Amino acid sequence: MKKVAVLFGGNSDEKEVSLHTGLAVIEAIKEDYEIISINMSDDYSNLNKRLIDIDIVFIALHGGYGEDGRLQKYLDKHSIKYTGSGFFASRIAMDKNKTKIIAKKNNIPVIEWQMIESQSESIDIKFPAIIKPNDGGSTIGIYYVENENEFSSSLLSAFSYSDNLMIERYVKGREISVPILGDQVLPLIEIFPSGFIYDYNSKYKLNGSKYTIPAEINDNLVRLMSDAALLIYKAIDCRHYARVDFLLEKDNFFLLEINTLPGLTSTSLLPKSANFVGLSYKELIKKIISLAK
Repeated sequence: MKKVAVLFGGNSDEKEVSLHTGLAVIEAIKEDYEIISINMSDDYSNLNKRLIDIDIVFIALHGGYGEDGRLQKYLDKHSIKYTGSGFFASRIAMDKNKTKIIAKKNNIPVIEWQMIESQSESIDIKFPAIIKPNDGGSTIGIYYVENENEFSSSLLSAFSYSDNLMIERYVKGREISVPILGDQVLPLIEIFPSGFIYDYNSKYKLNGSKYTIPAEINDNLVRLMSDAALLIYKAIDCRHYARVDFLLEKDNFFLLEINTLPGLTSTSLLPKSANFVGLSYKELIKKIISLAK
């Protein structure tokens, strides 16, 4: 029986989501593998000693060192196999600015944006606008602002999440998510958040959002968005699984971000899409593990 170490917890703002993902993964595969569950802390310098006889590490971390490439680089250094994208893809995908630059080079549409690193910087983006951490996930620390006063007051809070903020022109559109498993695009999902924007509560709280699977958009747009998702997935060298998020404004779509370790909780999008094509949660987790061999 293969030994699988499931890493969860960590020290990021998304720790709570990671705990849910980790416990769900363990519950799904505990009868098929010998499981070593590891609740991660700030220090993982001696982690390799706990993984000496492990066949595969299942990374159930979100955000922070678990998703920005640092843990992946550490595991690569010790020749330990793990699920999810490698060091380079993880580092790029966690940086929304770099992801957008690569998307533009590949002719994938993106929303007009600007980066700021201090409250004193002026912006050229017209209101209304969205403020978001450049290196955050799960829509933690995201703010919608309609004028200069709201911008100034929200900026202080936003900087508590990151030293590097992205300011985007606000686009009123439909939230579309494109899950990818291996190199296969799963059915697209349209998200209907209960709040004004698709924030943390909309993502992870019960009844926080409603979903349509597959998204009710025309076949041509499905093809174009699927192609764009696979293009950025491959351009930054992702592997195993990911989720690519877009905003759809009439017939125009814009890349928002690519998530290399999307949530795998009971309310998460990728498991919902996989289930639509007949892949149970347990089968999905086992598939991810098989891709990591």
